[in-house]
Formats: sequence, structure tokens, C-alpha cells
Amino acid sequence: MASLHRVPICSVLVDVYELPTTITFQALAGGIAEFGLVGESELAQVVAEVGGNPQRLAAALVEKSLLTEFQLTELAEGRGAGLRVGNYDILDRLGAGGMGTVFKARHRRMKRIVALKVLAASLSKNPLFVKRFQREVETIACLGHPNVVMAYDADEADAGHFLVMEFVNGMDLAGHVERTGPFPLHRAVDCTLQAARGLAYAHSQGIIHRDIKPHNLLCDHNGVVKVTDLGLARLNHGADGPAEGSDVTMAGGVIGTADYMPPEQAFDSTTIDHRADIYSLGCTLHYLIAGQPPFGGPTLMAILLKHRDGEIPKLSDVLPETPASLDKLFRGMLAKRPEQRIGEMSAVVAELEGIARTLSPSDGTAAQAPATGSAAGAVTAALASNSTKEMFGATVEFDTRVEQAATVLIVEPSRVQASIIRSLLQEQSIAVADAVTCGKDAIEAARTLRPRAIISAMHLKDMDGIELAQQIRANSKTGAPGFVLITSESDDETASLSHINRVLTLKKPFTAAQLGEALNLVMGASSSIEFSQRLSGFGAASNPRDRSRKKVLIVDDSMTARMNAKKTLLALGFSDFVEVNDGAYAIGAADRESCDLIVTDYNMPLMDGRALVSYLKQNPATASIPILMVTTETEPKILDPVRRLGVVAIVEKAFPVSVVGPLMDSLFGANDSSGQARPKEE
Repeated sequence: MASLHRVPICSVLVDVYELPTTITFQALAGGIAEFGLVGESELAQVVAEVGGNPQRLAAALVEKSLLTEFQLTELAEGRGAGLRVGNYDILDRLGAGGMGTVFKARHRRMKRIVALKVLAASLSKNPLFVKRFQREVETIACLGHPNVVMAYDADEADAGHFLVMEFVNGMDLAGHVERTGPFPLHRAVDCTLQAARGLAYAHSQGIIHRDIKPHNLLCDHNGVVKVTDLGLARLNHGADGPAEGSDVTMAGGVIGTADYMPPEQAFDSTTIDHRADIYSLGCTLHYLIAGQPPFGGPTLMAILLKHRDGEIPKLSDVLPETPASLDKLFRGMLAKRPEQRIGEMSAVVAELEGIARTLSPSDGTAAQAPATGSAAGAVTAALASNSTKEMFGATVEFDTRVEQAATVLIVEPSRVQASIIRSLLQEQSIAVADAVTCGKDAIEAARTLRPRAIISAMHLKDMDGIELAQQIRANSKTGAPGFVLITSESDDETASLSHINRVLTLKKPFTAAQLGEALNLVMGASSSIEFSQRLSGFGAASNPRDRSRKKVLIVDDSMTARMNAKKTLLALGFSDFVEVNDGAYAIGAADRESCDLIVTDYNMPLMDGRALVSYLKQNPATASIPILMVTTETEPKILDPVRRLGVVAIVEKAFPVSVVGPLMDSLFGANDSSGQARPKEE
């Protein structure tokens, strides 16, 4: 086994590797070259720098990020051939299970980081299983939801059949609980809610997971929870009976994990339906709050019998502050008989959203509910009479649903006016996180409570509403709130709002409905002129026809493509651009820049367009930004999941003015900044 040590050489600490004494410098360098793990010129440069010392060569390659420690270990132990699977270089080993081993990998051409699952040899040799595997992969690949790990590719190589999935930079919920203990109540509810949303979407596509547990729910560094192994659990039970390595296998055909398994699944897993996932998710909720599953026992059979006959525990016995509504929901999810259980995962989502609105986090970090729906934050319904319409050869999907899972901070010097606003919000069933009287207190409340939106008077004793919005946006790395500024001023007097995204002015007097619609707009709907005009009493934060004030983020790994997009948008009146060459960099740019429009490619090395759109629509701070996908891809199985995520349109790579122009008119109103006719195509 190769290992890294730091040893003093000439009074300087140098990283060296303890490699097997039998490996020579030539063998190590030759193996690296043979398997194409490092470019010829880069390898030659490092070889020249370190001389003939294999330990120094290993350390230098890791330091320069040309090889990983895992790759060096495999090379040193003669397993270099296994470091390439199809078009992917294996970077690290993430874990293993009954179905095979999961690796962190990188596409050789696109440089995209992925999770690659290689099926166990026993399964790859089973033709019936392989046939089922291919069919399931085709189904999974069509899914697209922010709370579901995406499948990118599947193929066969010398190592066997493999599946390529989205790489989630984080750990599973079981690992989080093992590391830090049970979750605070609000976080447990938020994680369960996100998982329920992903499962509700999967159920709507006819897919049942069958093995929901904390280990199959991944949480990334931004707090986004994703369901993994969706559609794969049922593969453990093939046509010839249970596959080798299942977590639980019995004569009746059981698949799943006993700690989280519904009673009906323990005796015949072939007849279960989506309600099995509801039961398992309820068991997972108990684990997140209590640090252990709801039922335990000394043997597997003892656990299964407790699922069937044992009394359902109360969450309030573990955590006294658990609201009665959550205990009731939990018991409904764990009902012994499927027909007595909550019937649909969408009902679980609705209940959890209501409960989440009532929770006040004790540690000062509120759980931000992701935008609901596959196209949350897409262009408002005012742009179309139907939820979907054909526009210039591209399908445009709209989402008219109201965002409910939200909390609001009121900033108002007048107690009377604050009381009026609170009453209007109560009419709309919108939760109030707190009410403060000055900008300083509002900044602190926004930091600790993290509201989805802030309603503020335009004039405060220590700053005005515009300064407050700017300061809170500057302090918020992610999840910045939307703003509704209460004013009696004219549009001209609020022109300085034009550069702040998701800020609206609401003129006095206003109704509860107008206030509710304003909040929906700044929390997730598009800032289109048609919608703003529909809300009498509103002052748009900027003149939507002045496109020179709109900031556009262009994401493409091709400089030529970025220049072409800029050329088209310049011709349409836009002039403020931010450019990045990969989806991975676009996330930070979107957080920093308060963009009004995003134009993104599909195929990019580190994070492709589909993953980028998924992230942006999941993040409340960017969910409202309209997104155009520009790509040469034409396959429906590739593009349909992107549409379901909520892009405005998918446009051909040429990005012609004749197609883009009408789209911009629909989003921002007809351009009148120059008074000139739209230019003809060259």
C-alpha cells in the first residue's frame, strides 16, 4: 500500500510516498504513460523536475493535481488497468454494496466529475439482470428533478456494466447523523421534505424506490438533499429470484433494508407500491430526529416482526418540542397496512411544507424550502394562456403555482403599519418570521432567520429600503431574500432599484392579494412586464424595456459560442454581460451578480447545463431567473428532463435573432431603447 509522509530534506518538509520497494521509477512512470492518466508533456516536465526518485515523482504528481492518491496506490499495486472504465478515468473509491462499487470518476474529454457505479461481476454475468438493468437505466435517465440524483450514461467495459451518475459533493444523511448526532427538528423536517419532493416526482413517473433510508439520501454542501439509487433497488430481485448481495433476501423475494422496511415488503416485495416509500421515509424521519430507526431488535426477524406488530413510537417522546401535527403525520406514514397509510407522497409534501412554516430553528439557521415544482420560478403564466405552448419551434413551459413554503421579515418603523401588514399576510396564510423597526435590526434578523422575503418601508430611521436591500444582498452568499418595498413615491424616484434583482415597490394603499402576489414574484416568479402591469398599484423595480440595465450571465466552454451569444443579445439591446466557461463557475457568478437572464450551454466539462439548471432552480436566490438553454443536442431523452426543470426555451446553437428576439420580447417587453427595428440575420 502506498502512503504519504512528510520528511525533512535540507531543512524543508517534502511530501514523499512510501511505495512498494519492488517498484522502480521506470515502472511507475511507464504505467502512468501506458494508461494515459497524465498528458505526455506534463509527465515529461514532472519527470525532469524530480530526477529518478519514484517517491518524489508520486508526491509531485499529487501536488500538481495530476494524479490522486487512490490512482497512485492502484498503480503501485499493479491495478492500473482498472483506472479506466469506458471514457472515464477513475479518481477515487467512494463505497461498495451488493450491486457493485461506486467510484469518483472524470470524463476523459469533457472533464466532468461523476459518480460511476460498476456492477458486481456476479451481476454482470447474469443476462436477465443485465437486460433489466438496461431497461431501468433508460427510465432513470429521463428523470430530471433537483432532489433526484441524475443518471448521465450507462455502458459496458472490461470492468463490467456500469452506470454514470451525478456526483454529489457531500455525504449521505446517515453519515451526517453519525458524525454530529440527531438533527435539530427544523433540519430533520427540511431534509425529509426535500426527499419527499424527489420521491413524489419519481412516483409521478411510475418509479418506486423500494429502499429509502438515510444512506440513500445524499446532502451536498449547500444543504440540497438528493435521492440516489432511484429505480435500482428493484434490480436486486431479478427474474430468477433475489440477486446476490441484497441487503435483505428471503425465500419470499424480499428486497430492502430491515430497519426501514414496511411490513408488506418483508413478505412479498413483488406486490408493493409507492406507499412502501412513504413508510420508509417515515422511518428515516425518525432516524434523523432520534438517531436510530423506530424499531430495533437482536435479530433480523425480530426487527421485521416489530415493523408488523410493534406500537408506532411518538416523535414527541424523543423530542418534546415536536408539534402534534408532525407526530400525526409520522403515524400516518408508518401505518401498518398500506390502505391505512397516507396515500400519496404529494400529500406528505403538502403536510411537511405546512409544518416547516411553523418551525422556529433554535440554532439560528432556518431551513430554506426549495422551490416547489419541476419548473418553479419559470416565466410567469401571464406570458401564456396555457401551461405549455410552442414558441418559434421551441417548447416553453410555465409554472403558475404559488410558492407557499416561505417566511417573511417585516421592517416597519410604525407599529400600526406593521400590524396591518401582518394581518394582510395572515389572510394569505404567509408566516411572519419577525418584525423589526430599523435597518440595523433587519440585517441581523436576515442573517439569523434567513427569511424568503423582506417587506420593508422605503424610509427607515437609519437607512432607506434600497440601502437595506443592497446590504443584505452583499452579506448573503446564497439564499438572498426577495424584497417588497412599501412606498408612495413615483416610478422615477425608485429608478435606482433597476440593478437589484427580485426587488419590487408596492404603492400604498394595497390589498392582501396584491401583497401576496408581490411576494410570490420576488420569491420565485419572473419579473416580466405583463405580470407587473397586471398588479395594479405596483411599481416595477426597473423599466423592463430598458435592456441595457439587464445583467446577462452567459455560460459556455466555447469562447466562440459566448461571443456569438453576446452578438445576438447586443443586437437586441442588452449590454451588461458576465461570462464563465463552465456550469461549476456559473453557480458562484449567479450568487454574486444578481442576474436577470442566464444563457447556458448543455455540454460542459465540470458541470453540464442540466445539472446547472437543477441547482439554480433549487436555490431560492436564483430560482426566479429565466434560463435559456443553447445546445446542439436534439435527442428528446436528453432535452425533455431539462424542459421539466424549468428552462424558458431550448434554442439551437446558432442563437439567431429571429428566435431569441421574440423570446426576449415575451420576457422583458418589446425593446424600445434604441427605437430601431430588429436587425436582419446575417
